[in-house]
Amino acid sequence: MELPAGDYIGMRRDEIDTPVLLVDLDALDSNIEKMAAHFRETGKHLRPHSKSHKTPAIAHRQLEAGALGITCAKLGEAEVMADAGIRDILIANEVVGAKKIERLMHLATRCDIMVAVDHPANLNALNAAAAASDVSPRVLVEVNIGHNRCGAAPGQAAVDLARQAQNASHLRFAGIMGYEGHVVDLEDGAEREERASECLQRLVDARADIEAAGIAVGICSSSATGDYYISTRFDGITEVQAGSYALMDAAYGRLGLGFENALTVLTTVGSRPTSHQVITDAGLKSLTPEHGFPLVKDRNDLECHALSEEHGRLRTLDGADCTDLQVGDLLEFIPGHGCTTVNLHDYLYAMRGGQLVDVWPIAARGKVR
Repeated sequence: MELPAGDYIGMRRDEIDTPVLLVDLDALDSNIEKMAAHFRETGKHLRPHSKSHKTPAIAHRQLEAGALGITCAKLGEAEVMADAGIRDILIANEVVGAKKIERLMHLATRCDIMVAVDHPANLNALNAAAAASDVSPRVLVEVNIGHNRCGAAPGQAAVDLARQAQNASHLRFAGIMGYEGHVVDLEDGAEREERASECLQRLVDARADIEAAGIAVGICSSSATGDYYISTRFDGITEVQAGSYALMDAAYGRLGLGFENALTVLTTVGSRPTSHQVITDAGLKSLTPEHGFPLVKDRNDLECHALSEEHGRLRTLDGADCTDLQVGDLLEFIPGHGCTTVNLHDYLYAMRGGQLVDVWPIAARGKVR
């Protein structure tokens, strides 16, 4: 029978059962402080995206370091963060449908919620529900700045929606947001800067258009870990929704942003079929491969080349023998994509100096509604 998570506290790394998600607290705290320092120096606001870690304990660390509030992807995530005592929350997506809107209005009685809108019909539905519940949630008009996913078109459409939001009886128009997700992870730094800047300029221009129509824009929110330092150069941008910086992953690690890999999956060597093969007990149910296979921490001689449901398949890079690893030994994977890997686990095991010091519930995992 599996031990309750709390019974693991005090164990050394080599005593913890696997596969399990680890967070290096020294690296986590360093990443949080590095990002917080940047925003202190630039005079901008950081609203970290919690979809990356889904863990209230990390969100509180980010707030204690100076973050303005927390960003969520889903209503269910926002409910979890509100349950954890967090008040200033942005849902950086549209909340559509009667059941979700009813939940949103209930959430507005417990925190200062803010939600994205990009369509007049959704805005009308939000306003009617807010009136019925006697609440006044904040809204941000989402502007399509090039990602071509959600968002009102820049120009008149964005101005008209902002005016409708400003005139809504039970909504508070707070500003605008945009997301340039198609460029934030470009590995060529110069290309990433050029293309992100083009998108951010569209957002700043949309702000200018709305303000020219006599509508005040208090918040102009954007960006991610990959281009946080670009967005803070724009006078019109007020806050950034970066999230992955806290834990990091192999995909963002390739960008050379200076953050440490705080997140790993501890895994056990379960088989050695040949001298150049290593099979571990962490597969697709412990790691996600959509942004590339995980890296093997501190092992330049091994690569993960396949994941099945329960197994990770490693091989030596040059086909040479790997003689030091035995069945039962431990390795750590640096996930290719941290956000979706975290969503596979119930707990984060917080490590310092090779010892487990805390166990954090990933309370927002699976909150897809």
